[in-house]
Amino acid sequence: MQPTTTLDTASADTTRFAAFDRGLGGTILRVSHLTINVSDLDRAIEFYERAYPVTRAETIEMDVQPFLGLGIERGRFRARMMRDRQSLEGRGLLLVQWLDPAPVGEPYRSANHVGYYRMHANASRSGQRARYDAVVAAGGRPYGPPSRIEIAPGYVIHSFGFRDPDGTTLEWIGPLDPTPDAPDDFLTAYNANVADLASAHAWYRSVLGLRYQARLNAPVPQPPESGSLGDLTQLPDGSPYDGPTHFDATILSPWGDVRNAVDLLEWTSPPSYGRPYASPTNLGTQSVTYEVTDVAHIHAKLLRLLPDPSTHLLHGPEEWDLGELGRRGVLNLTDPDGLRIQFLETRVTAPADPEPRR
Repeated sequence: MQPTTTLDTASADTTRFAAFDRGLGGTILRVSHLTINVSDLDRAIEFYERAYPVTRAETIEMDVQPFLGLGIERGRFRARMMRDRQSLEGRGLLLVQWLDPAPVGEPYRSANHVGYYRMHANASRSGQRARYDAVVAAGGRPYGPPSRIEIAPGYVIHSFGFRDPDGTTLEWIGPLDPTPDAPDDFLTAYNANVADLASAHAWYRSVLGLRYQARLNAPVPQPPESGSLGDLTQLPDGSPYDGPTHFDATILSPWGDVRNAVDLLEWTSPPSYGRPYASPTNLGTQSVTYEVTDVAHIHAKLLRLLPDPSTHLLHGPEEWDLGELGRRGVLNLTDPDGLRIQFLETRVTAPADPEPRR
């Protein structure tokens, strides 16, 4: 008698469903956007359109309102959503200029600082050499020309990082030369430096319910200039480090949209250090926003999932006026390292009335 595969298939389906239903896995629709605080919105819009694969989209102008999940009782900002040309809307970048309270601080100065350090974009069609020239022409500050970096055993890519006008680090990856029949250049993953990869990975899997995609862990340390990732790394005491570098990372994404993943990365040589920005108006990449159907439902689940909700949730669900994005339900959260995560209710539009039958 031939063995049946029915039970094996059912078991696999059950396991997959259990993973999908872990934490918030089945309730997160996709990555909506990353918020980058800037000091001059108009200057930032011009720079990003010239140096990155995005164009201006929705505008946010508002009256003063509470942002209690950020610890701001009364505040105001102006912002512009920047989107790439993916056929199905992917992650955007929300450039935010705080007006009240004013922007503070500066973006992270070292590549191994805990926090959202690098945004990734793929030069799939134009090629990195052309993008490097465009960054320089736009006034960007590359850390070096496109260079190779081994990110997993036998898996070598080319990349280069650069700073925007305020000092926020962005990155291009992909082919060195143009690929005319490739998709348009597009936004991809975002990098989150963490203090301990094992615990961060477990939290993002068990609480956010994100889907594991890949492990990035080169077999040996590499020269500090590999990948042109940053202009410096530092030791925990703040002194500069110029030796070989090494990191360990996992790639995770929402179940509903794997295109815009989080790159959880622990630096091991030199080690990750520091804490994310204390102020929500600090210049630099502040938060990642996930789109969901109901922030009240997310809040209720988090109260059950988190061992100590008060250490991660400053306030419950709110409604924010987001200009052309509409009035939306919002919930703010911090992960175990203090990185800011936001949930945004999707805007549902009613289908058009069908034409009457004849």
